[in-house]
Amino acid sequence: MKSVKESVTDSLDGGDIRLYPYLPYLLQDYLAFGTNPDMVNQMVRSSFSNPDRLRILDLGCGKGAVMVKLAKEFGCRTHGIDAVPEFIHDAKQYARQMGVEAQCHFQVDDIRTSISRLANFDLVILGSIGPVLGAIGETLSKLRQCLVPNGHIIIDDGYIPEGSNCTHSKCITQSQFFEQIQKAGFSVVSEQIVGSNYISEMNKQMLSAIKRRAAELIATNPHLASVFEEYIQDQQQEGEAMEELACSMLLLQRNQ
Repeated sequence: MKSVKESVTDSLDGGDIRLYPYLPYLLQDYLAFGTNPDMVNQMVRSSFSNPDRLRILDLGCGKGAVMVKLAKEFGCRTHGIDAVPEFIHDAKQYARQMGVEAQCHFQVDDIRTSISRLANFDLVILGSIGPVLGAIGETLSKLRQCLVPNGHIIIDDGYIPEGSNCTHSKCITQSQFFEQIQKAGFSVVSEQIVGSNYISEMNKQMLSAIKRRAAELIATNPHLASVFEEYIQDQQQEGEAMEELACSMLLLQRNQ
């Protein structure tokens, strides 16, 4: 198993573990980097008759953008876990600013091990963190135990559309993707494809911010210049690859 630092760095599209302590600085300009909180809110609003009663678990919650928005809008209780202490610190501050700190519990931990101790959640959110828990089928099998019977998962992931010639080391084809979901004992309730224009614009904005922060880090850490420059290249390549994938937000329900 990869170390926590390796897993976090990889989930944020970095290839060099020396990058790990600088990730909070590089990503400081964004509260949400990955899953769109508005899309999650819309999916919850349209799919649950009593969202205020939901008990929600957000794995790899980052700075709490999704959790806090859900708690603010619906009054539900949320539990977020992330392995980066700086992200959890920012998440707690954000919850206080929004007046929902009593509804949001945040924890610094490794989600790969902590999920074995978590249970009875109505909804689990896994947003744009890549295959930290394994491929889609393995991930869903591990998350079953965290859910109540007939509980739900919102997962933000990508797959290779049928007939596409694109390749990606972390993604499988559309048919493989949905076959693994079924084999893991889940049904697809709804799916929303994120538009390529939105993805392109968000990637452009984030890359610009990361370049600016990387330049600041290079000025004070010139011996790590190649590490930061490589991260910029990784981000650019990942952004370009995402535009060819089907970036999908899925609501899944656990089968009995």
